[in-house]
Amino acid sequence: MRFENKIALITGAAGGIGSATVRIVAGEAGNVAALDNNEAALEVLAETTDSLPGQVVPVMADAFKLSDVKSAVQSVLDRWGRIDILINAIGGSTIIPDTKRPIEELSLEEWKKVVDFNLDATFLFCREVLPHMKQQGSGKIVNISSRSATGLNLNTAAYAAAKAGIIAMTTRIAQEAGPYGINVNAIAPNTTMTERVAQLRWAVRTPEEQAAYMAGIALRRLGKPEDQANVLAFLASEDADYVSGQTIQVNGGM
Repeated sequence: MRFENKIALITGAAGGIGSATVRIVAGEAGNVAALDNNEAALEVLAETTDSLPGQVVPVMADAFKLSDVKSAVQSVLDRWGRIDILINAIGGSTIIPDTKRPIEELSLEEWKKVVDFNLDATFLFCREVLPHMKQQGSGKIVNISSRSATGLNLNTAAYAAAKAGIIAMTTRIAQEAGPYGINVNAIAPNTTMTERVAQLRWAVRTPEEQAAYMAGIALRRLGKPEDQANVLAFLASEDADYVSGQTIQVNGGM
């Protein structure tokens, strides 16, 4: 029961890594504000987590809108009076079609959409939550970067730049927030078999491309949402009290 009496705000909570993290935190007695813009999926999440020790409360918000972010954070504070944990699980490469295109084929609109969905959304929630964590003198923030942050795989330059930005931002915020008792870390997954990735990225690869990708993973399997959620939960718990400013590669040994 690592999260007993803890209040967690988890963004991108309706599916994939986010929903897996919600289940772990609520399963260990944490109260969770599960934020997403997919109302139907949030309702399903609330129903399927109803029997867990912790309470899961759906929060509808558009992470692209500062007003929504502010309102969402305030709603958590109004309900519970504090935010102990912020897990930014929002993001992904499939926000635009064909994630392998070279930079000259990306429109400015697509570039901004990818950066907004990944880097900007994470920035906004960190910015809105941090003052409250500083006031209470404690907190855990965990962000999601990607193996793509190296720029050495086939994702777009926009996604690589956004995820590299999350690593740098995480390190910087950890330095700023550390004196207030706040830990700030990130994870960097490889391809994780969420429903969205399975449909939009994995299924479109040829069997030969799939086999080549798997051959580059020491454990010879793709990551599951739970693989990432387990490390997110560790970094959000008191088990990681002396870990800050770090980005943990959760990639099966790539």
